[in-house]
Amino acid sequence: MTDVVIDELIPPDSLVGPGGDEFRELIEMRNLVETDTLGTDALAATPESIFPHFTSSSQKSRRHFVVRDGGRIIARGLMGWLTAENAPAVSIMADVLPSHRRRGIGSALFAYQERLAADLGRHVLQAEAIHTSSVGGERVVPSTGFGDVPANDPGVQFLLHHGYRLEQVARISSLDLTNTAASLEEHRRAAQEKAGADYRIVHWSGRTPEKWLEQKAALSTAMSVDEPSGGLEVIADVWDADRVREHDDRQEGSGRIIYTSAAEHVPTGTLVAHTELGRLEGDNQPAVQEDTLVLRAHRGHRLGMLLKAVNAQKMLEQAPDTPQITTFNVEENEPMLRVNIDLGFRPIGAEGVWQKRV
Repeated sequence: MTDVVIDELIPPDSLVGPGGDEFRELIEMRNLVETDTLGTDALAATPESIFPHFTSSSQKSRRHFVVRDGGRIIARGLMGWLTAENAPAVSIMADVLPSHRRRGIGSALFAYQERLAADLGRHVLQAEAIHTSSVGGERVVPSTGFGDVPANDPGVQFLLHHGYRLEQVARISSLDLTNTAASLEEHRRAAQEKAGADYRIVHWSGRTPEKWLEQKAALSTAMSVDEPSGGLEVIADVWDADRVREHDDRQEGSGRIIYTSAAEHVPTGTLVAHTELGRLEGDNQPAVQEDTLVLRAHRGHRLGMLLKAVNAQKMLEQAPDTPQITTFNVEENEPMLRVNIDLGFRPIGAEGVWQKRV
């Protein structure tokens, strides 16, 4: 393709109305690329499950771009940024079907989005990319010094060529939930014993109860700055009760259910930790680990293990046919990685987080 035509794709209001089929094609293309990269379809998503993450909100704007060949989507770009005035960064990405690579399509998508970022006055570009999990050969190590990605990975070569620096590596892991009831209970019991009587676990499925809205918002805000970020430029992504309600509306409207377990500090009556699992309602649907956070002042009590074990148990009570959970954890977050390993998660790939200042 000598001339790359980039079109903007506007996410539909609903998957059953106008534009729904085009959005489904976009997600099918996304799944093909990620399955080819990882060698497994563990990260494959249905249009319904991913829809809430692909639309803009009052706090974050997203734009989608596609390249077609013969009417078929063969590449996509996704650009997102926080709307806060002091937010310096724009995230961009590009996926190209393997059969259409090395024709300048990915470069055209990156250049187009970089120009749009400049128009916004944003001087930091960030990109997240799934990379192969091959071992051996030359490796690229992030600025954190934790983890690495293979230098011969096409995405790694592409981003280095375009001037991006690897700032962080996240381990992608999967937990097979077959016959896990006994081990989950064992982990829960041991973690509860360590946590002691000062911490009480509360759980809900779906919408956040009104009594916890403000405290849930505070935990989500803390998540945006407490998670290790390496050399990435980040600011607090501020949540309030209305934003939690909006988030719940979006999940509910997509048919996706969020299972949440939180730790209440009994002496103060405040939530000090939480974890979430997202799952599309229906038979045999996998689950995705969403946020997990323990506030700094309450770490060291095995709350991360306690919450994850309880939340998986609660989900399996309601959806016993859930086959697996997938999760992303930055490599420098060693305490949470240890929790996942103890629970039985096994690595299936890596995600690189890259940055360029312009």
